[in-house]
Amino acid sequence: MADTNGSEAVDDIYGYDGHGDAARLGLRERHKRDKVHRISQAAGVLFSERGYEGTTLRDIANHAEVALGTLSLYAEDKRDLIVMLFNQLIPPLMDEAARALRPDAGLLDNMVSYFTPFYEAYAKETTLYRIVLGQIFNRLTSAHAQQHARIRTRIIGTLESIIDQAIKNGEIAGSGDRSGQAHSFFYIYFASVRMWLTHDVVLPEAGIADLRAMFSLHIDGMGLLASARPKGRSKRSLS
Repeated sequence: MADTNGSEAVDDIYGYDGHGDAARLGLRERHKRDKVHRISQAAGVLFSERGYEGTTLRDIANHAEVALGTLSLYAEDKRDLIVMLFNQLIPPLMDEAARALRPDAGLLDNMVSYFTPFYEAYAKETTLYRIVLGQIFNRLTSAHAQQHARIRTRIIGTLESIIDQAIKNGEIAGSGDRSGQAHSFFYIYFASVRMWLTHDVVLPEAGIADLRAMFSLHIDGMGLLASARPKGRSKRSLS
């Protein structure tokens, strides 16, 4: 393999959006993506079976059928590997979540619908997602972390579009910092899902119900509902 360091090995695996770009990839890039896929799959299986502490990089390399030195070109350590795994697991859930949105649904229903596929997936592989969601913010500078940040930005953008739709439908007032509002919904989701995953029995319907309750309180607390704003009173932006 011609790569001499980790940054060279991963610098172009995120250069395409994954939607129809595969034909544009050269042989070298396809080999890289194949290794990323195999390493991510191996990591997911072993973390699920053995936990984070019980899984070594050598175990993952052996399971992926790559040399340990090759694996080190794709991930600096186990935490970086977790972020790489996150980047493989989450985009398909984002696509599914986006398909669940309805233009005629209310703000609360669409927010809950968007995050429902995440809860359902997490409940099926609880051990794995406890590890993944617990480690992804521990790596700040790698190529995988940069892709993770882009994924998070995409999610925030979708939440902004949900808010925009609610404004278009006349459900909420049009003033305010929509980026700040979208971020606040994301933070509530992330805190809620992390707490839900600490339960001994992880039921998606219970987590989704709690999320709905938190979102409902948040919407009421921000005074976002257009009908809740007193007439003749100036509208204040979310800060």
